[in-house]
Amino acid sequence: MSIFKKKDEEKMKTILIPVDFSDGSLNSCKYALYISGKEKVSLHLYHIYNDQVMIPDSSFPSGLDTDTFFNADIILALKDQAERSMHELVDTLEEYIKKEKLQATISFSLEGGDPQWEITEAIKETQPDFVVMGTRGTGKKGFLEGHMAEKIMRKAYVPVLAVPENFTDFSLSNILYLTNFNPLDIYIIERIFSLLNAKAFKLHVYHLVFNDNNKKAGLLMQELEKAFDKEKKEKKINFSIINTNNKQETLNKISKENNIDMIALLSEKKHSLKDLFSSHEIREKDLFELKLPVIELHTTI
Repeated sequence: MSIFKKKDEEKMKTILIPVDFSDGSLNSCKYALYISGKEKVSLHLYHIYNDQVMIPDSSFPSGLDTDTFFNADIILALKDQAERSMHELVDTLEEYIKKEKLQATISFSLEGGDPQWEITEAIKETQPDFVVMGTRGTGKKGFLEGHMAEKIMRKAYVPVLAVPENFTDFSLSNILYLTNFNPLDIYIIERIFSLLNAKAFKLHVYHLVFNDNNKKAGLLMQELEKAFDKEKKEKKINFSIINTNNKQETLNKISKENNIDMIALLSEKKHSLKDLFSSHEIREKDLFELKLPVIELHTTI
């Protein structure tokens, strides 16, 4: 048995879910419960309200050496509204858990401050097995928009699952893992199986080649396959290399042909300006275009 699976089975899974009380947030909570299946799981809902409301200083005496004034009453009102909304969300989820006969508990907390900072600190404090974030399209208002999810994904040391705002097709039969042959690929693939072991899915491991010479890629893929002979025989995993000149078109094709329900990738640091600006590099925003849940895993063990 994998040591990672054994670790997961020894304790209840904890999922941290940043929420903004939109329909997308409720949907993300339900998706977190869905992928947990009948396992015992603890959901910790987390909301960051704006505590930096500033009022123009035009009505105050000119002697005040400031252009803005912090209005404590507005902040208190925002906090009170957040508390009411949180209780409504918890009540809705508890009814859903009871109806679906799930083994889940719910806790919550609210903080004022900067969303990126506060979510990162919440991850350190709660040490969840993973984070589920509902995401809106780039440019829409609210702290749970695309860019914020990307920032949290790259900064967190635990897996972060981003769920599109309007995603309601709850299914987990096929997961796509995009490999660039990182030395820790074996660990990451094992981690995917252990984190999502409540569902019976097939993992499709793909490597995209952006030139005609894929001999080296083929050898590396063969080495990776050897580590999962058992899973291959059980048809739980397959491995493929595909040549392409258009990554987005290829990602769409792979997704449709394999009925992909979720995409997984490894968070890798940029090592050079060449890597940073490479048009071939697959980024989170490329995967968000597929309108599917995306889980980003990290090399921290």
